[in-house]
Amino acid sequence: MADREEAQAQANRIRNLQAALSNTEVASVLDLSSEQRERFAHWAAGHLAELERDFDVDLTPGQGSMSWGLRIASALGGVALSASLVLLFHRYWGDFDTWLQVLFVLAAPLAFLAAAEYAAKREHTRYFAGLLSLIALAAFILDLSVLGQAFNITPTERSLLAWGIFALALAYRYGQRLLLIIGLLFLISYGCAAVTATLGFHWLDFGTRPEHALVIAILVWGVPLRLAHQRHPSFEPVYRAVGIIVFFVAVTALSEGSPVSYLPLVPETVRVFYEVLGIVVAAGAIWLGIRRQWSGQANLGALFFCTLLISRFYHWWWDWMPAWLFFAIIGGFGVGVVIALKRLRRPA
Repeated sequence: MADREEAQAQANRIRNLQAALSNTEVASVLDLSSEQRERFAHWAAGHLAELERDFDVDLTPGQGSMSWGLRIASALGGVALSASLVLLFHRYWGDFDTWLQVLFVLAAPLAFLAAAEYAAKREHTRYFAGLLSLIALAAFILDLSVLGQAFNITPTERSLLAWGIFALALAYRYGQRLLLIIGLLFLISYGCAAVTATLGFHWLDFGTRPEHALVIAILVWGVPLRLAHQRHPSFEPVYRAVGIIVFFVAVTALSEGSPVSYLPLVPETVRVFYEVLGIVVAAGAIWLGIRRQWSGQANLGALFFCTLLISRFYHWWWDWMPAWLFFAIIGGFGVGVVIALKRLRRPA
């Protein structure tokens, strides 16, 4: 068994099979003997008990809802404690000598990392491990920032690379999707900043050149196609979601015409080009998501498809069309999208 998520998926399959066998119509089709039913019930009860003992899986819908609450609470707790650490640090930082400052910032991430490792070995759900690893990341970010200020080191984009690698290492070690998202965003930002700096601009100006993010977002989206996540299967949709969101955020920024573009076209043509590109790619994301049963990608594709198309409608019609007619057309468009998606989701 790779991790709790795989164990939870196996427990869900057993529970679904139990529910199906309790249906009289299904039972009559299978025509199982009393002995076969008893053997299955005995095996299912034992295996579910084993999964609950070893991986603390959810065996009821109520437990599943509680697990989501625990994940949210641990994430919020980690963010709040990270903010507390940073504020406490800045509040009393001037009272320490330089050697104490360096000692603190070096020891803090190691201490929280050791605590996360201890918590991961004590609990299967790893809620506390996720909370502590998030604080360890915040301490590491604070570490590099403070050391740079203490020794008057000019900030560079390499800090983003270090933060991203550290976040990804924590994510894969403790199976934390939030840390994976943070790490990917750091690495995408580093890639954009590094390209911007290589071209002779200040690395902090990478936000004004979204076209760099388009290419990197596609690479991030394609990682699960080349790298199998057998131990963390839930990481694959995270890569796809982050890649899609970053891609369409960049496309949306370019379609508004304000950022710098490398295309040798007038701003209005660039804006229209990226609006059309976004609509086409979003439609492709919907189709591929439905075909591969990637529900998250299909939903994100539908969201950005509607957003970009409505934006296109706004640029075309808002200035001369009555408001009531504009919104009536948008409503009709929404109905059309629902009908189209219902047809797409039908099995071939």
